[in-house]
Amino acid sequence: MKKIVLANFKSNKSVTNIQLWFEKFLKNVDSTVFEKLDVSVAPSYVSLVGAEKLVDDSGKNVTLSVQDISSFPAGSYTGAISGQNLNGLKVKYVIVGHSERRKYFEETSKDVALKVTQGLQNGMTPVICVDTEYLDEQLGLIDKEELEKCVVAYEPISAIGTGKSADVGSVREVAERIKRIAGNIPVIYGGSVDEFNINEYLIVADGVLPSTSSLDPDQFIRVLESVS
Repeated sequence: MKKIVLANFKSNKSVTNIQLWFEKFLKNVDSTVFEKLDVSVAPSYVSLVGAEKLVDDSGKNVTLSVQDISSFPAGSYTGAISGQNLNGLKVKYVIVGHSERRKYFEETSKDVALKVTQGLQNGMTPVICVDTEYLDEQLGLIDKEELEKCVVAYEPISAIGTGKSADVGSVREVAERIKRIAGNIPVIYGGSVDEFNINEYLIVADGVLPSTSSLDPDQFIRVLESVS
């Protein structure tokens, strides 16, 4: 299985800036990185259509993902982005339960479980973000058959946006714990991942979830090309 590298732009960049990012990235990235890595990028919702065209035209084997999804199906939920809204776009992964969604939007583990269902029903692979504090609760609320189709991202809050990455040994322990609960599903790590530490994390995890190091296309290329 290829190692997953899922770039999360969060709420950064305008539509124009994201277009420029993709143009530069797709022009300069070496296609050989896609032979060993499953590379996906999660820009803002409003940038998806333009980004998809650029990716298609480039012929590069990179996919698009989204940073969240509504816990409700299509209907009278003003302002929500449902799975149906994304149908027709080639979205591979949907990030759910990110610590910032829990912190700033007060999302619960039950909300995240509902989003997992919505993602799967609309052809996306949920990437469930967890920290050790609520790991058992979160995974326990998700139907076992659904969980087997997901990716779990271990993202210790202490490492999110701080520049202080987690100890590799602790990441290994948590990844093993997740697999004991959920089965042999991909477990990736998120938290201050860059070109200097990515190889260490790819030894103990099935991929990474970088954010800050993905915002500059040149640095993100260095991250990808540093993988041994």
